[in-house]
Amino acid sequence: MNQIIEGHQKLVEALIKALKGKGYEILNADNKDYPSLEKLGRHQPDIVAKTPEGLIIIGEAKTSNDIISERAKEQYWDFSTRQMAEGPLKGQNVEFHIIVDYKKDLESLKKVLYELGLNIKIGKNIFLWYFKE
Repeated sequence: MNQIIEGHQKLVEALIKALKGKGYEILNADNKDYPSLEKLGRHQPDIVAKTPEGLIIIGEAKTSNDIISERAKEQYWDFSTRQMAEGPLKGQNVEFHIIVDYKKDLESLKKVLYELGLNIKIGKNIFLWYFKE
């Protein structure tokens, strides 16, 4: 397995652990311990989970070299603008969690989110995580 894939898997595992720590149930993940994922719109997320109340959570792991790619920008837009389609939470924004390798990578991520006009969602339905200082 090459280093990029290994680094990505490490981030996926760290985000799974963090989301489970918040009491979320992991439904699907890009991980051997969970069922495989389906595309949500144009892209396949790394993690799909749900809160005890049933709110869908989408998780993405971004290695340092993938934070500003065009594909990543599409994912940030697509996943952060999704809403619940049915049930008592219909119309509520889905939570979107993004994990990066290092604390310093958060600045690059925030810059991209700002350029996309998504910075106003940080702390509301976009949540940022980092793996190492």
